[in-house]
Amino acid sequence: MSTTDNAFSATLEPIDTPKTTLKQRWWHIMDNWKVGIVPLPLFLLAGGLIALDCLGGKLPSDIVVMVATLAFFGFACGEFGKRLPVLGKLGAAAICATFIPSALVHYGLLPDVVIESTTKFYKSTNILYLYICCIIVGSIMSMNRTTLIQGFLKIFFPMLCGEVVGMLVGIGVGTLLGMEPFQVFFFIVLPIMAGGVGEGAIPLSMGYAALMHMEQGVALGRVLPMVMLGSLTAIVISGCLNQLGKRFPHLTGEGQLMPNRSHETRSLSESEGVSGKTDVGTLASGALLAVLLYMMGMLGHKLMVCRRR
Repeated sequence: MSTTDNAFSATLEPIDTPKTTLKQRWWHIMDNWKVGIVPLPLFLLAGGLIALDCLGGKLPSDIVVMVATLAFFGFACGEFGKRLPVLGKLGAAAICATFIPSALVHYGLLPDVVIESTTKFYKSTNILYLYICCIIVGSIMSMNRTTLIQGFLKIFFPMLCGEVVGMLVGIGVGTLLGMEPFQVFFFIVLPIMAGGVGEGAIPLSMGYAALMHMEQGVALGRVLPMVMLGSLTAIVISGCLNQLGKRFPHLTGEGQLMPNRSHETRSLSESEGVSGKTDVGTLASGALLAVLLYMMGMLGHKLMVCRRR
C-alpha cells in the first residue's frame, strides 16, 4: 500500500490458502468415514482379504481371522440397517445385524467356506461363553454403586410384578389357544423374558439340556425363535421410546436411572476420586473377574449334577 499527496492507491496481494495435503485427506477419511466403528479403508481392506481367502478355497478359522470376518459382515449389516429410512431410527441396525446373516445362510448367498469356518470357530472356541461373562459382569460393574443399589431397590417390586404378570398372561393366552402350560412357560414365555441370545438363549438351552436330557442344539433350536421374536419387539419398542424421548425431553432422564439425584451421584463420584479412565490393567482385571465367575458357576453346576445322581 502506498499513499501520495494527491492520490491513493492500494495493491492487494493474493492470500495463500493452505492446501490440504494427502496425509490430511487420509486421516480425514479415517476419522470421519466409518462403517460401524471401522474406518472405511480398513473395512474395504478386510473385505478384500476375506474375498481372497474365499477364492483360495479356505478361510482360516482361528480367532484372528474370524474376528475380522465377523466384524466385516456384522458392521456391514448394521450399517445397512442404520441407513434405512424411518426404520433406521427404530433399531433397524440391530435387527439387520441379527437377521440378515441368518437369511444369507438360509438362501445360500454366503460362500460355503465362510459358513464352515464360522461354525468351526464357534464350536471349537466356545467364545460365546466369554462374551456372556464379559457382557453381564461389565454391565453390572460399569454402573455407579450407589445408583445401582438405590435404583435396584426402587425398581425391584415393579419389575417383579411385571415378571409375574407377564408369565401369567403368557401362560393364560397359550392355554386358551390349546397349548400345554408346561410347553408355553418353558419354551415360549421364559425364552422371551430371558432377553437376548448370548445372555438368554444359550444359557437357557444349556440348562434345558442338562435338566430335560436333550441335546443343547435341539433345546437352542426350540427357544431361539422365541428369543428373536422378543428381541425384535424390544428393539422396535425401544426405538419408538427413544424417538419419543427426543421429541419430548421432559419424559426422559437422559440415561440417568435416578434423574432427581444425578447431582448427588456426581458429587459422590468426585469425592471418591473416580476419574472414569480405564487402562489395560483395569480391563484385564475385569475380564479375569468375568472368567472366574464363569468358572465358579460351572463348578456349582457340576456339584448340583453330582448331588442329583
